[in-house]
Amino acid sequence: MSDQPKLYIAGIGMITPVGFDTASTAAAVKAGVSAYHASSFFTRNTRQPITMAQVPTEIFTELEFEIDEGSHYGRQSDRIIKMAILAIREAVSNVRFTGPVPLILALPEELPDTTYIDTNLFITNLLNQKELPLKSGQIHLLKNGRAAGLQGIDQARQYLFEHDAEFVLLGGSDSYAVNPRVGALDRAGRVLAPEIFDGFAPGEGAGFLLLTRHSEYAMNKNGWSVIVGTPGLSQEIGHLFSDKPYTGDGLDRALKISLEALSGEKIRAVYSSLNGEHFWAKEYGVAYLRNKQYFHEEVKLEHPMDCFGDLGSATGPVLLGLAAEDLLSRMSLGTNLVYSSSDGPWRAAVTLSNNRIS
Repeated sequence: MSDQPKLYIAGIGMITPVGFDTASTAAAVKAGVSAYHASSFFTRNTRQPITMAQVPTEIFTELEFEIDEGSHYGRQSDRIIKMAILAIREAVSNVRFTGPVPLILALPEELPDTTYIDTNLFITNLLNQKELPLKSGQIHLLKNGRAAGLQGIDQARQYLFEHDAEFVLLGGSDSYAVNPRVGALDRAGRVLAPEIFDGFAPGEGAGFLLLTRHSEYAMNKNGWSVIVGTPGLSQEIGHLFSDKPYTGDGLDRALKISLEALSGEKIRAVYSSLNGEHFWAKEYGVAYLRNKQYFHEEVKLEHPMDCFGDLGSATGPVLLGLAAEDLLSRMSLGTNLVYSSSDGPWRAAVTLSNNRIS
């Protein structure tokens, strides 16, 4: 790893269509369990059910939450807010706090023809949860979609090493389960449905990580902790909403920045935002071939969206959590790569390594 001050993972929380917490999600992904199903949303032209992956409804109806519904509260708002609360509760459950913790919140890209939860409503409800160590004025928003969660590692480092924060929360909660959002994807031919093969399954979920600069606060499983490396951030000029030709340079540069900080370690597993669309498979292939020297010859490519669908802005934090859980369960030293690509220009990558606790 680089000579930068070490950044540790102190807690992980998540909820996905295949698991109500981190352990159950990781086990389901490892077993290849899929939550894909024919949803109640239909394609506009063929009236075929869209394949989606959703968190079981009982998680939102059987647990108690204190929610301020405001004037624009709906099904999507309900799911995003409650998933975030559950995931943050899990991420902070093993730490005692003496004050509020900064939150870096990944949000969807602001694009035409998309509908998203009212951000003020989202934040208000997080702040209303008295058991969560959050404070108004210490919430940083990144509206860059799938890549946002990994981008936030840079902001986390600033809070921890430049402003002396003890902990930082990083994460996102997202759901495609609203007609305008699914409809925009359907019009673009991007949803998975009968007779549509170059599409993805819209999903939903939340992932949050508690980060710290203190090794003594790091998660400790099987004698391991997890260190977060230097994030690589870049932009692709030929992204999905651009009329410029695709070059593959965005993800390539993001990988190079994160991988060049390694000290001879080879990547054993890649946790990817691949969601089934051909565009992303081509992008990964180009980036891998240009950086092949950094990968072990038997590197495993993990694409958990095959299990829980595309998680939008929650993608990066959930992938980070899964990659960390993998490292904590290993018998030997290892390094994983996590990367995530947004529909727009942003590409982000970061390495995680396990570290033996002395």
